Amino acid sequence: MFQNSFKKKNTNLSRKAQVPISYKFRYLINDWQQHAIEVLNDKFRQQLRSTDDVLMEFADKAESVNIQNHFFEAQREIWLKMEDMSLDFHDLLVKFLGKFPDEINEQKQQLGSETLSLVNVDLYERNLALHTLAERAERKNYQLLYVLAQRLSVINEGNPIKIGNVPASPRQMAEIFARCVDRLSIENDALLVLYTLYDKYVLTELGELHEDLNEKLKEAGILPNLKYKAKINPGAASDKQQKDADKESGHEQTTEELGEETLSRIHDLLMAKRALQHKKKPLPPGVHAASTQEVVNVTNNIIHREDTSFPEPVQLGKTVTRESVNAEVLSQVQRAMQDQRTALKETIGNDRLLDEQENIIDLVGMLFERMLDDDRIPDVTKALLGHLHTPYIKIGLLSPKLFSSKDHPARVFLDQAVEAAALWMNEADLDEGIYPFLKDIVFRIVRLRHQENDEFREFSELLKDEITRLEEKFNILEKHSREAEQGQELMSRAKTMARAAAEHIFDGKTVPDYCAHFIEQVWIDYLTLLRLREGVDNDSPAWDEALDLGRYLLSTSEEILADTVQQTQLDTLSEQLWTQVGGLLPHKSKDIERFVQALEEKPKEQITLHLSKESKKAKPKLSKKMLETYNLLRALPENTVFEFDLRSGKSYRARLSWYNHFSDRFLFVNNRGKKTSLMDIADLADEVLKGNVAYYEDIKTSFWERAMTAIKTMLERAPQTTA
Repeated sequence: MFQNSFKKKNTNLSRKAQVPISYKFRYLINDWQQHAIEVLNDKFRQQLRSTDDVLMEFADKAESVNIQNHFFEAQREIWLKMEDMSLDFHDLLVKFLGKFPDEINEQKQQLGSETLSLVNVDLYERNLALHTLAERAERKNYQLLYVLAQRLSVINEGNPIKIGNVPASPRQMAEIFARCVDRLSIENDALLVLYTLYDKYVLTELGELHEDLNEKLKEAGILPNLKYKAKINPGAASDKQQKDADKESGHEQTTEELGEETLSRIHDLLMAKRALQHKKKPLPPGVHAASTQEVVNVTNNIIHREDTSFPEPVQLGKTVTRESVNAEVLSQVQRAMQDQRTALKETIGNDRLLDEQENIIDLVGMLFERMLDDDRIPDVTKALLGHLHTPYIKIGLLSPKLFSSKDHPARVFLDQAVEAAALWMNEADLDEGIYPFLKDIVFRIVRLRHQENDEFREFSELLKDEITRLEEKFNILEKHSREAEQGQELMSRAKTMARAAAEHIFDGKTVPDYCAHFIEQVWIDYLTLLRLREGVDNDSPAWDEALDLGRYLLSTSEEILADTVQQTQLDTLSEQLWTQVGGLLPHKSKDIERFVQALEEKPKEQITLHLSKESKKAKPKLSKKMLETYNLLRALPENTVFEFDLRSGKSYRARLSWYNHFSDRFLFVNNRGKKTSLMDIADLADEVLKGNVAYYEDIKTSFWERAMTAIKTMLERAPQTTA
């Protein structure tokens, strides 16, 4: 409808008052701006096209007719004003981009992180959620935007460009959309849906566009050596906002992003912690600090004795069962790892260990202790991978890149092993799934001392192949489980729609007895099958014809009771029933034949139809906490791992295979792809809030990065507390 709306529009950006930027860079900026306009216009059109279906989904799940009407009214409003919104978006985008750099520099109002320059105060209040999305998009790409602002400042003759004034910044794009939706008269619940879609289609696109501009400026020789090392400007937000931003930033930081700087910080914190606990004595004359090889040799001796130092139920040479691994055994594993580190230090002598060596020993210990505390990892896996504790100390001593490079083979393997165990371990039968394979690799690392990079690369490839094999083996069963549930859902929806259509025509009407039996036993089945064949989501000419036939059946039945029916009416009805109903339901031909014959007879009795079922119970009012839980569960991606029956002491895990947004039900399968349960959202949310069910969203994120972030946070707090 509006795909060609912009073809005749003038997209030339204003050239006035742009003297400060040289022609060379102005040409570069203009080219990028034209590209940004094309991309963002396209994304905005995609958003508007998707709005109709999304609003319909929300309407289907609305808790009341009143709220449902909000979404229907929003659908109509957007449809009527879709092209105007598209033109508004285009014009505002061109206007905002055309302001760069001079008009932005002249603005008296600064778009700080607390100020979103909307049209007026009321509009600001209305669009607070949009403001939040813009802030989040800015925080997500803060480092990139900071560097881009520095480069833009250079080509602006040194006049500083703030992050909010970077062309097409998240704040500018939020203001543009706020003005676009200002022409809509819709309720806030529908408006929030539009904001979410805008974030999905438009705001998420900004990072790639800004990266493109940044690279072009870099290639043009503008600060080519500038790196992403900016910190969030504390003056850009209130104290509370800054704390929240720091907290979020800390949560999202990864070891790779922090690199050597973070590792150095952790080393400093470890030394500060040890300084509070004990002070190293100077080495006496003739006594030298331990060499790396000496520490490695002692580590090898401990690795050789490692299996027997672990609790007997989880020794590598024993058959391990899920029942044999409990909290007490894991506590014993933790003590065994601690004993190994203590033995290593005492054998060398604490005062002979270099700070760097002791840091590696302590850091590996904390890494594996974090693993024991990570609820995402099955307990049996914790016990198994705990055997790698001391081998990883050896690897860290020989290869400092273990902690600073995300591509280190041993680090990659541990992340893969943790993820594979979470997704592919069958705790009910450890002989199935990934456990035997993982145990074999751990055995080779510990017993055969394969601890070189090439060996870990081989282990990673073998693990990938095994996971692929399991996926191919069990995905077919999962597909069948999911398709079976989807088929039942379609059938249920078709039956509901068929009964609703029949109810709309016949409910409360008085008809001959044989007509009542036909409607209940044949007609509703016919509508159900027709709906399945034609598609439950769309009406069709065949469906409309079926409803017309239903109304004709009713009028004929009423005339039969009034004894005013004509033979031509009966003949027409019979012919249409055989053609439409008989053609779709050949197995019902005898029922159709009996009904057609009965039409010629005088009814024995009259029946008033009551097709509507018992009135639906009003949905209970949900608490704020319950509603939040509903929304969190609905947003979870497929393959999210859930753990059930936590309070029983015999919990089990299952993956989310499919969420049915029509019925608000969740299909769960085990690691073999077999259905374990189909849960209604009310039951699932209730179990989550009771603490009987937990879910782990970030199974596929790096365990190593999560652990390093937690360790850094813990160490930063520890010295202050101790002091």
